[in-house]
Amino acid sequence: MNIVQQYPDVVRPWHHSAGFPWPGLQFARFEEPFRLDCGATLPGLTLAWEEWGPAQVSEPAVLIFHALTGDSHVASHGLGDRPGWWEGVVGAGKAVDTRRWRVVAANVLGGAMGSTGPASRRPDGRPWGSAFPEVSLFDMARAVHRLVEALGIGRVHVVGGSMGGMIAYAYAALYGDEVASLIAIGAPVMHSPWAIAYHVVGRTAIANDPAFRGGDYYDHGPGPEVGLAVARMADMISYQSPESMERKFGRQWNPDLADFEVASYLRYQGEKLVRRFDANTYLCLTSAMDRFDLREHPVTHLAGIRMRLIGIESDMLYPLDEIRASWAWLRDQGVNADYVTLPGPWGHDTFLVEQVVTGRLIAEFLTELQP
Repeated sequence: MNIVQQYPDVVRPWHHSAGFPWPGLQFARFEEPFRLDCGATLPGLTLAWEEWGPAQVSEPAVLIFHALTGDSHVASHGLGDRPGWWEGVVGAGKAVDTRRWRVVAANVLGGAMGSTGPASRRPDGRPWGSAFPEVSLFDMARAVHRLVEALGIGRVHVVGGSMGGMIAYAYAALYGDEVASLIAIGAPVMHSPWAIAYHVVGRTAIANDPAFRGGDYYDHGPGPEVGLAVARMADMISYQSPESMERKFGRQWNPDLADFEVASYLRYQGEKLVRRFDANTYLCLTSAMDRFDLREHPVTHLAGIRMRLIGIESDMLYPLDEIRASWAWLRDQGVNADYVTLPGPWGHDTFLVEQVVTGRLIAEFLTELQP
């Protein structure tokens, strides 16, 4: 593995708007071929990653996986650095205490923020675009495992919410002997038709945008911005709940826009994602999520791992009954798993909004595991 501080590829427009590369971001380059579940092989692999806390600790490190449109920036690295998406959970004196644990997070394979993905250059110098091969959540787990090995990390606690929780399952199924515990928040062991349906709408919107060009839009000006914005709007509905929509917007009318406030909010979220994300990455990651089904894979490695599944009280995307069913299935496989509910009215996004409560459920579990 070669570690470089400078991004070894083309900086795209969405990178600029996100302040990429930000402080603390590093790039690991693996020259060895990387074989994927689909049978294709990538000629090499780059992972963008960050870490916090002491590099040498006697306890397991904490490995955090991000959600669909997230990235490696879980928390800030000091004064002047922008807050991370879990700033209230990870840091000195917080639930995942960086004075105690070494914490590592990587942008996933196929991601939009520095790891090898559709916008990366292939060996001939052209962007992969439509030629980027199909990747699975298990492929993403294997890619991060390369980084973990190269960093000399032995055992890990794996933690993730939403897609990140599903990658955590995959990582544990592959490398159970190296996993001390697993915490999955709002993450089922397989993607349901209800969740797949939202992604179908998003992928269809992108594919039907004239600027999509079959996925080969990088050298032709703006990409499928309208399609990606519509995809985000659909997803944002799934991340909310009726109560959160009522609390935030009600039936408020915006006379300046001649539309409801909820419509303004959805359009804003669509435009916001366009500025910081890539449409091909959306296709790549949502397809991997939709194909995910832990039940189709050997799970014998999971038997020795302590797990905590956290269901989200108001989650419309992965309802409580679905997370409880995942918990029951894991227990039927002999897994030592417990289940708790995260309260809050904010739908699937509650684990990002209610960070104090989320952090407490994580910290309580990790504390139970200490000798």
